[in-house]
Amino acid sequence: MLSQERQGQIALVILKLKFKEDARIPKAEEMKRNIGNVSKKTGFSKGELTEFMVILVKENTSEFISEMEKTDK
Repeated sequence: MLSQERQGQIALVILKLKFKEDARIPKAEEMKRNIGNVSKKTGFSKGELTEFMVILVKENTSEFISEMEKTDK
């Protein structure tokens, strides 16, 4: 049986792939509303969820910039 930690790792990779495939950064107001809804449903704080989303956006933006710089050379 998968440990909680391993389940979390798998879920994170799947979420990152989905976020990357969607290839769009939502508007701030849309994201704030979504974070509020997820917070109510899950019990995670809005602060934690916001921090997590910022990490995802930064990672995907950095990857995008790196890929663009490679194709430009």
